[in-house]
Amino acid sequence: MTSTRGLLDELDKAGLDKALSEAGCLGSTIDSEAKRLVLDLEILSLPEQITGIATGDATPGTHTERVQLTFHGVTRIAASLRVQRWDDLEPRILPLELTGLDAAVASFGGSRLHGWEFVDLDDSSWALWSELLSFDTTIDTRSSRHVLEFSQEEGVDPRELDIRVWFDSVTAHRADGEPIPLPDLVAGSQRWWAAHDKGDPRASHPGIAPPL
Repeated sequence: MTSTRGLLDELDKAGLDKALSEAGCLGSTIDSEAKRLVLDLEILSLPEQITGIATGDATPGTHTERVQLTFHGVTRIAASLRVQRWDDLEPRILPLELTGLDAAVASFGGSRLHGWEFVDLDDSSWALWSELLSFDTTIDTRSSRHVLEFSQEEGVDPRELDIRVWFDSVTAHRADGEPIPLPDLVAGSQRWWAAHDKGDPRASHPGIAPPL
């Protein structure tokens, strides 16, 4: 598949990448018949009305927004669930099927999506684990416009779950079902990261390194 670069439905893919970075992945729902994957995420976000720099007495804390991202037109999903302990020469591939992917994602307890690229990235990371697949399921034989790739990891238990999804478009909703225009979703995330880079205590998180 030749994935597109640059714009994702009139939205710069870099914006969606930023919104996904360090988002807590709380769960997923796959509907093969509807060719749809829904990710339940906790995205780092600052509302527009508090974009100014916080003063020293401001209350530190991470502002987040509970969001459901729905990937439409899904044609293929591949995943690798594996474990490699310190004395293992090679990773051990764990059994997993498409129908069990939602439970597998949930088993990581809302771990964060590390990295900076998730949408229409090059195939370098895919090449590292595409030979370690638990499953690779084709839902539709047509070519997709885009690809999503993300990982789930555990700090103590050395399990890792890599997922790659071929899809056509994406929409966003709040937990109550209210639609979120993708530019608004991206803007909130961009405000959080801009505040983080300036050392704003409202954009701090124990799992994210402070700015240099």
